[in-house]
Amino acid sequence: MNQGYNRLYNDLSYIWPIISPPHEYSVEAWHIKEIIQQNIGYNRKSLLELGSGGGHILSHLKNDFTCAAVDISQSMIDLSQQLNPGVPHHRGDMRSVSLNQSFDAILIHDAINYMLTEQDLKLAFTNAKKHLTESGVLILAPDWFLENFIPPVTMHWTKATNDGHITFIEYLDDSDKTDTTIESLFLYIINKSGDIEIHQDHHVTGIFPKQTWLALLNEIEFSGEIRNYPSYEGGFGGNLIVAKPL
Repeated sequence: MNQGYNRLYNDLSYIWPIISPPHEYSVEAWHIKEIIQQNIGYNRKSLLELGSGGGHILSHLKNDFTCAAVDISQSMIDLSQQLNPGVPHHRGDMRSVSLNQSFDAILIHDAINYMLTEQDLKLAFTNAKKHLTESGVLILAPDWFLENFIPPVTMHWTKATNDGHITFIEYLDDSDKTDTTIESLFLYIINKSGDIEIHQDHHVTGIFPKQTWLALLNEIEFSGEIRNYPSYEGGFGGNLIVAKPL
């Protein structure tokens, strides 16, 4: 069995559009668009996505906003550029990238999960604020808050391919409740015309109480609130944090 860390964003990135196809993000993206426009207006505005991944959310927002994208993985940038031609893409870390440009809205979707400490969150919030106009809005979409994460959690689904199918299994647990991280084990069972490959992938992500998110935003001089919106299959997601500069 092939195994490693964060392989979905590297050597196994080709799997991403198959197991989590762009069309499945349309409803979620509509809710995000509505919240952004309620805060900054309905005429065309600029939007930066930090941690844009394969660009699946972006593909539903690019027609309503003048978009730019940042991701740390070149493999994911390559996927997003194929899906979102014409959108400027930049490789960088959301905590430190500098674009020398301000945007009316900044979205950090589930890539915010990879902030493992409170200091990581503060750096991401600070850098987002540096790129945000004074009247802009910051949208965060963590998969979990500490209050609604009850381990262990398992999810699985199967998607068809041209020559077979891919089954994805995710197992999440919190083996050390004294820190601010949880661990995820991904299994990819790839059936190519009857030939089966099994790949293992390990991810470590952050987990924080709701109050920590809001308090850290306040430290960076944001006013934040938590909004509900449709959750994903398996119960994760379903929360947005909407923050405005003070």
